[in-house]
Amino acid sequence: MRKTFFITAALGLLSLALLYNCREEQGHEPLRFEKISRAENLAFQAQTDGTILSGSWEYRFRIKQADRVSLIIEVLTDKPDLGVTLAKKGILFDSKTNCGEKITSQSPCKLEIENPEKGDYSLVLKHLSPNENDVLTYRIFAAVHGPGYASVIWEEEVARR
Repeated sequence: MRKTFFITAALGLLSLALLYNCREEQGHEPLRFEKISRAENLAFQAQTDGTILSGSWEYRFRIKQADRVSLIIEVLTDKPDLGVTLAKKGILFDSKTNCGEKITSQSPCKLEIENPEKGDYSLVLKHLSPNENDVLTYRIFAAVHGPGYASVIWEEEVARR
């Protein structure tokens, strides 16, 4: 009985791992943060503009350390057919935060996490328009700031170490 349970559990975990790795591939690039010098506060900022023709696009970064800081991400777009999800990568499951409202230039998507955990993050932008010929233009502003301490890196930084 015990042996059957362990075999079933192992097969279940293997199935979950295979399903996790069989997800739809998407393009990605690092979200490049710059350290901004301020008198009292620490700040890392990233800003990028882009377009999505179809599918989705992912921006990746890693928070190596964080103490008494906030992670803020704002996404603006010219059309309301852009889906935005911020995910923190986990061992088996990711924790996700979505923008629930329609995003426009007047009402941007704003995600804020107080005291973010260290780990790998990804910001996924998805083309949701029923018309596949729509080109969605967007602008991302991201910041890690506060009176505490943080260390933020991206793929290029990881590759150099």
